[in-house]
Amino acid sequence: MFTKSAKYYDDIYGVSGKDYSVEVNNLRQIIQKNKHTSGNAILDVACGTGVHAGLLSRYYKVEGLDLDEQMLKVAKKKHPKIRFHQGNMIDFKLSSQFDIITCLFSSIGYVRTKSDLRKAIKNMSDHLLPGGVLLVEPWFTPEQWNPGNVFTIQAEKPGMKIVRMSLSRQKGNTSFVDLHYMIGTSKGIEHLTEIHALGLFTHADYMDAFKKAGLKVTHLKEKPGNRGIFIGRKPVK
Repeated sequence: MFTKSAKYYDDIYGVSGKDYSVEVNNLRQIIQKNKHTSGNAILDVACGTGVHAGLLSRYYKVEGLDLDEQMLKVAKKKHPKIRFHQGNMIDFKLSSQFDIITCLFSSIGYVRTKSDLRKAIKNMSDHLLPGGVLLVEPWFTPEQWNPGNVFTIQAEKPGMKIVRMSLSRQKGNTSFVDLHYMIGTSKGIEHLTEIHALGLFTHADYMDAFKKAGLKVTHLKEKPGNRGIFIGRKPVK
């Protein structure tokens, strides 16, 4: 995960062209069309450093959950009024149910296997109120993934320059992203490496996981992000 690079995460994605505000506005429209509960409680699963959670908290009662302790540390510092939980999307257990659950920025790919994909969707569905909505932004499908690509991104802040280079790889139905960071300050240059492994699931894999969790599912190809979003609606009892 981003354990080594958590404190640089916002700096890197701040210059990547990712517009969190636009994404949240799109999410609000999707929620309005698909939610059939009277409440406004959101759980942001795989919340990372809490950027989406912070923006969503302007309109909803938000809680966040993430597996990575270092990412949560950053999120809690930025948003002390938001309640954050540490847990795995596959098997977390909270005492509350929510009107809306989001799992954004393709974080669902970290479950890696079809079995764990079904477990994660079912677990999130179990934490939804009847009439609630689950929004999951998928990772690349096997057809969309291009191994061998190399990308670089550079960010600057006072007294610091950050360069990240990534290489995409594939083994079977698992994609790998090798990340190398160079962090330069007046004290020297630090080199960090991370390897991220994410499952490559087909459109049918996602649809099947939602249906097995008892959700009515559709796939919206347009934004909020750039890979569309799966919308799961929990039937009203």
